[in-house]
Amino acid sequence: MKSLIRFALILGGTLAASPCLRAQAPPAAAAATNNSGPRIQFNTEDYDFGKILSGDPIKYTFVATNRGDETLEISNARGSCSCTVVGEGSARNAWTLQKVAPGETCRIPVEIATASFGAQTIAKSVTVTSNDKARPTVNLQIHGKIWVPIEVSPATVFFNLVPGTASNDTQVLKIFNRMETPLTLSDPQCTTNAFSVVLKTNVAGRGFELAVTAALLSNLPPSFGATLIQGGISLKTSVPTMNPLKIGVFETIYPEITVYPASIQLPAGPLAQASTNHVTIRGASRDLILSDPGANVPGVEMTVNVIRTNRQYYLSVLFPRGFEARTNQSAVLTVKTDNPDYPVLSIPVRPMSGVIINRPPAVPPPGRTSVLPASNLAGAPTNSSGAPVPSPNPALRANPPHP
Repeated sequence: MKSLIRFALILGGTLAASPCLRAQAPPAAAAATNNSGPRIQFNTEDYDFGKILSGDPIKYTFVATNRGDETLEISNARGSCSCTVVGEGSARNAWTLQKVAPGETCRIPVEIATASFGAQTIAKSVTVTSNDKARPTVNLQIHGKIWVPIEVSPATVFFNLVPGTASNDTQVLKIFNRMETPLTLSDPQCTTNAFSVVLKTNVAGRGFELAVTAALLSNLPPSFGATLIQGGISLKTSVPTMNPLKIGVFETIYPEITVYPASIQLPAGPLAQASTNHVTIRGASRDLILSDPGANVPGVEMTVNVIRTNRQYYLSVLFPRGFEARTNQSAVLTVKTDNPDYPVLSIPVRPMSGVIINRPPAVPPPGRTSVLPASNLAGAPTNSSGAPVPSPNPALRANPPHP
């Protein structure tokens, strides 16, 4: 009896185990299916280069292995920007088709130039294209931190000024020493007298401040356009590779009065109908009063409309039908202001280059009736006085229909 029970238990365990064995078979088949055809695999798809000094190139070689059972063809590998170069020697950035047999490998060398990078975290990529149907495109990532021995924040100085506002503006730059050895800075200089600089030490050998002041130039002529002043600041340093330390500085001086558009353009030729145009005039820094709008050509009507009292206006200009803007005859709109630097604003009127307005079709000349008098036309209509009325079609007048 005990032997029968033991046999039944053994038999039941065997039957229960059979489905598990059968269930494990498909993964092996799936593995075989996954390896069919070319299959690309990389040693890594995300390379962290850590921390590198600005100016030193980042170099790394990705290794692609063919894990499939057919030849892998890598048709292209390209960097995400011009600073990321793929390949080496004469093949740099000129990838040629690479064929990789099953189990074999292919090298993809990458180099990133960092000379133009300041202190920052960067992330670049390389796109690899192959005949792997499961992964035809793979993006390989390269990332890390760029550091500089002397870090300037912000790296460049920008000023935006308007005449009539504060006489000067100052920005403070922070300068940090990222080296283990102490840093010395001295003798700040600027390439233009539009800016003045003052150097201050916060922590000896480690931290500094540079105060940059921009002043409005008194000799600038009145202008309706922005004026850009570009300069450079240099400091002597104890770091041979960064001596001198150079910092760019820019100043944009916006006009005290803006006129938009600066000129009015009309279609070439006489206007088929009256046309209204608008010009916006704005005082940027102080109150502005406009008066006496006018034009040096007859028929043009102008009115001044207030958008913001003593600051912003628009001129409404009505050009009559038949008005023509000509290149050889200057039409100018004018308006007076209370600003002594801009006593009169002038807005020229010009024809659009190559643009011709649609004109009404010309009326054709009346047809000749000398072939046959209208009175001889069979069935010719007459008016109330009995005089014949000519047909509107000249062809009919020349060739009357036969009855």
